[in-house]
Amino acid sequence: MLPRFLVRVCGVAVIVALGLLVLVMQQESSRSISPQQNYVEKKQAVEMTSSRPTRRATEVPLVEVLAKYPHDTAAFTQGFTVVHRDNKKMFIESTGLFGASSLRHIDIESGQVLQQYDLPTEFFGEGVTLGPKHELVMLTWKNKIGLVFDLDKTTDDKLNSFTLHREFKFETVTGEGWGITYDGRHFIVSDGSSTIMFWDPFTMKEVRRIDVMIDDGKQAISHINELEVAKGFIYANVWYQPYILKINPKTGAVVTIFDLSKLVADAGVDANSGAVLNGIAYDDVDDVFYVTGKLWKLVYKVRLVDPA
Repeated sequence: MLPRFLVRVCGVAVIVALGLLVLVMQQESSRSISPQQNYVEKKQAVEMTSSRPTRRATEVPLVEVLAKYPHDTAAFTQGFTVVHRDNKKMFIESTGLFGASSLRHIDIESGQVLQQYDLPTEFFGEGVTLGPKHELVMLTWKNKIGLVFDLDKTTDDKLNSFTLHREFKFETVTGEGWGITYDGRHFIVSDGSSTIMFWDPFTMKEVRRIDVMIDDGKQAISHINELEVAKGFIYANVWYQPYILKINPKTGAVVTIFDLSKLVADAGVDANSGAVLNGIAYDDVDDVFYVTGKLWKLVYKVRLVDPA
């Protein structure tokens, strides 16, 4: 039976069952398999259970849906961020799968892909973020190679117009790249484990790390995936779970758990097929989040409200 952990969320004791995730990696790869098989090659589906006790409504972290926008159902979302450019707000999205990975500039209202850079077929694209000097930094999964694009050298009238500025090599605990975000001082990186690393933005070398923990530091939460930074905290997807975790960047402690199960249901996807919640973008101008998932038809504009 899966253990249950007592988590203190904003001073409120909450019983949250977070199933321990089991990852089975396939050792062989093939470039001729279908997209779903391609995904299974990367990460096998895991069993998970969750239960939540009855609580007063005022104690529950709220996910308030403000709007919905169209999303490409062929996009295997790995990274998701909001960028303000030329007085206009846009999405930058990275997608995965061997032979289908890309970096995209997307119109928010229409979901139209305005620009796209297709990665070489040997790369499985992962997270992306906007770093110093208006550079987009994107990770790859197994190659230990990061890609740096110049956002300011794109044009609105031509696809494949992102300019690849340079590549860099990186190391993580698992040897993989998953999520990445930038807090103004460090790149913050996940690798599928419970560890979040902080990189120097100029050397791309680790300067410190934290482990994501619940139950007063007694239980690590692995499979930390897509990342975002907002108002001094790290927000993270957990692979194959319908939650967004709010994490203390100094200690790794989970301070709030937002349940997005209703959005997963509304999206009308089969998460067991790989169409999981993955994609968190924070807009600091409007103080809202945009969330989506792999192969989802919608992007949700939401407000994440902590308990009072």
